[in-house]
Amino acid sequence: MAVDADLFAGLDEIRWARMRHAYGSAADVPGLLRGLIDPDPAVRESALDGMYAAVHHQGDVYPCTVAAIPYLLRVAERPDLPGRPEVVRLLAGIGSAEDPTALSGQYRKANEAVAAAYPLWERLLEDADPRVREAVAGVLPACARQRRAALACLTGRLAGEDDEAARGAIVRTVGTLARREDADDPAPRDWLARLVTTESDPRLRLVALTELTSLPGAPDVPPVADVDDALEMLAAAYEPATAATAPAGCETDTLAVPAGFETGTLAVPAGFETGTLAVPAGFETGTLVGAVRRLREQDEAGRRSPGTAALVRGLSASFGDRVNERTRLLTGLLRSPDPERRLDALTPAGALVDGWRGDHGDLIGLVGERVRDGHPLTRSRAAGVLEHLGDLAAPAADALASALEATTGRALPHTEADGGHLPWVIERSHEPPTVSPALRALSGTGDARALPMLAWALDREPMPYDAASCVIRFGPRAAPLLPLLLRRLPGLPAGDQRRDGVIHVLAAIGPAAAPALPDLLGGPMTPPVPVALAAIGSGAGDCLPVLRRVAAAQDRRLAVPAARALWQLARDADAALTVAGRCLDDDSEYAWREAADVLAWLGQATGPQIARLRRLARRKDRYGWLSLSAAHALWRITGDPDAVLPVLERVWTTNVHARRKVASLWAELGPAAADSYRLLTAELGRVRRHNAGEDGYSTAQVTDDEDLLARCRAALNAIGGRDAVAG
Repeated sequence: MAVDADLFAGLDEIRWARMRHAYGSAADVPGLLRGLIDPDPAVRESALDGMYAAVHHQGDVYPCTVAAIPYLLRVAERPDLPGRPEVVRLLAGIGSAEDPTALSGQYRKANEAVAAAYPLWERLLEDADPRVREAVAGVLPACARQRRAALACLTGRLAGEDDEAARGAIVRTVGTLARREDADDPAPRDWLARLVTTESDPRLRLVALTELTSLPGAPDVPPVADVDDALEMLAAAYEPATAATAPAGCETDTLAVPAGFETGTLAVPAGFETGTLAVPAGFETGTLVGAVRRLREQDEAGRRSPGTAALVRGLSASFGDRVNERTRLLTGLLRSPDPERRLDALTPAGALVDGWRGDHGDLIGLVGERVRDGHPLTRSRAAGVLEHLGDLAAPAADALASALEATTGRALPHTEADGGHLPWVIERSHEPPTVSPALRALSGTGDARALPMLAWALDREPMPYDAASCVIRFGPRAAPLLPLLLRRLPGLPAGDQRRDGVIHVLAAIGPAAAPALPDLLGGPMTPPVPVALAAIGSGAGDCLPVLRRVAAAQDRRLAVPAARALWQLARDADAALTVAGRCLDDDSEYAWREAADVLAWLGQATGPQIARLRRLARRKDRYGWLSLSAAHALWRITGDPDAVLPVLERVWTTNVHARRKVASLWAELGPAAADSYRLLTAELGRVRRHNAGEDGYSTAQVTDDEDLLARCRAALNAIGGRDAVAG
């Protein structure tokens, strides 16, 4: 094929097999490049998936990635080829359009190669294909040295652009470039402000407002529009007249949700995100890129106002740390009579609660009301927002309980879990069943109405793998479930997560779980068993011989909890000192930490062990966990704060995930930790959750942060009295 020979001249002369990508040899890159322009869209999508998966894996750049750029550029500039918008977006990602500064190595080479094509990008802003014009706007932030020229080009181009998605891309790119310009340059800000106040298209006004609101210093500049104005713009954007025509047969007051559609399960490949409204492609490829496309198609199916969800997410995020304004925006949408507005507010509401502190009671209560909503996707998405909030989900407890009690499908396949009824258990084809998000959310609040539902889940076959972990929250209040737990325990093999979960529940129940002792002592010995024996307490005489034998085992996972149980039940310090000594003699930092933890709760150590702890406390480990454990032990053993305080301050500043333990230790030290006042008050004054980051998420993110806040207040009370907290 002549076009292939022209485009890919020299491609096969490159020694691709000598280069590597994320999955090994780069010998497949020529085939992927050719596949990007194949007439068959399924072949193109598979090739694009291969490029994102291997050649540009999670944003990485390899020598083969750089070597592919000239051929991608040739494709981009040929108007007669299919697949060009996707290739341009791929180039935007490879060029590090998100952050082209301070690059080095292959990343710098890739950025320079993409930026050197700047004249091509200016020409493609006039391309006949609107999807290419939309995509090329996303490349321009990679052209750091041409920022001012790009700004002039984009702002001048907007008036002549008639495609809605391309117009939105232009405004977003102006915002991106403005955030990288000198703060004293008012031109981009003024341009965006004029769009907010003069543009007739409410969607474009919202895009401009989003970019304007997110500019540095925006809170200090008189706003051209407030939250009430934003809600009015959104109301106009949701009107059918401003949106794409709904599919034939779609009722205007309902949401059509494809059966089996789940949200939030797939990551969009770097550079693949687009504001374009999805049109069903009519083919399947079994790839991640194809799955993302399919989810986008399904998410927009049946909507009166496609694309507005992205507007809401972007606008909410643009307010950043201004929690009150974000809350006003989202509560306004959640109270709307429009089901699409209520639905679209849920994901950003979850993002706000997950990442920011504040008084979220009203917002969470409104999310709870959406659990009672008549629209299937709204109900399941609201439950997902509440799933991991713990006590913070309490304002939604009544809504959760009533919806769960009214369900007609207590167990549903995951493909039907969004079908309008909130199940108690979700069944999966190739994995054990799980507790549903709604029941997990109710359990996290400690609401007793969850216990009968959890009992039903525990009694099912197969038992959901996380059912017992939801019961732990109830502690001694879970005692009525004891007969059921005793019936399940013997049938669960050692190593089964569900068996460990049941044993943890027995420990949480405490002395009332004494009938479980025969099964615990006669069954497989796993790490949770000594913990449960110590928590139950009664029948210690029968437990001690077993615990002494386990404490002598070489397996630290068993010996450490057994030694602790011996101390709790019989004040046997010798076993704990022996186990700690073995751990200190190990060559593993994990073993040293376990030794320090043993000596900390024991509160005593031999002279050589104290000397070793002092050395470990001074050790500069990357995350500070080891030095923190050693300092904790030294404090408990010696009562001397001088060797402990410098360690606590250092770890506090270097590892945010250690702050809960540090705060608790400051509380133990009391007035001796007075110098921590500044750090504690600064933490309490933060708006962002201490463990919230841009590149990760934990299901314990909210509960851990709320726990840190409580520990900080306790530490302030301990070091300076209640006046310190008020101050």
